Amino acid sequence: MEEEALFALSNGLYVLGAQDKDRYVGSLVDAVSQVAIGPNMIILSCMNSSYTKQTIESTGVFSLSVLSKTVDPIVIANFGFQSSRDVNKWDNVVKEIKDDLPYLQTAMAKIRARVVNKQVFPNNTLFIAEVEDAFELKKGEEPLTYHDYRNGFKEKVIMAFQASKSEEQTAKAETVAAKNETHEQKWVCTVCGYVYDGDVPFEDLPADWVCPLCGVGKELFELRDA
Repeated sequence: MEEEALFALSNGLYVLGAQDKDRYVGSLVDAVSQVAIGPNMIILSCMNSSYTKQTIESTGVFSLSVLSKTVDPIVIANFGFQSSRDVNKWDNVVKEIKDDLPYLQTAMAKIRARVVNKQVFPNNTLFIAEVEDAFELKKGEEPLTYHDYRNGFKEKVIMAFQASKSEEQTAKAETVAAKNETHEQKWVCTVCGYVYDGDVPFEDLPADWVCPLCGVGKELFELRDA
């Protein structure tokens, strides 16, 4: 099967939000579709490894911030290239809270939904949800699609993510690398979590080597304890 043909089924890009006890979590999603009206029903697909997905299963409600073509690439990097297990992503953006759910202040539209059913698959969970609120549509803006992301915008996101790394993070990475001889560690993709375990030392891989799962370059890998 030529899986790339499925990329022609392009959806928008959204920031998914949920409340996890005393903080908010979120992730970048594209698999969202409206499937019925009266009541308005949508479907949302999340990877089973997503921390935000696990939170939604606990609370039963979630928010969607619809991204426009004018979105700052660092917003996508913040929600797409990091896990809410490790990062309080909503602290890095301008947000607003409505009915205990977070939304991007710059979103072109905002949606609140309540889960009514779900279907679990090997890699993803499909939530069927009723729209409880939809508001602040910014007319005149165009939604950013997954097709747009794959055709040029992704490179801007990667560059923004690289630029956002602080000197402290860089120093930490260098310290971890220096201790590699005394600790068992692995190179891990910061985008999809792939762990490199090849026979060739990671440092000796060619400059154009890419992650076999998500396709990002070596620069988006970091050394972590095994």
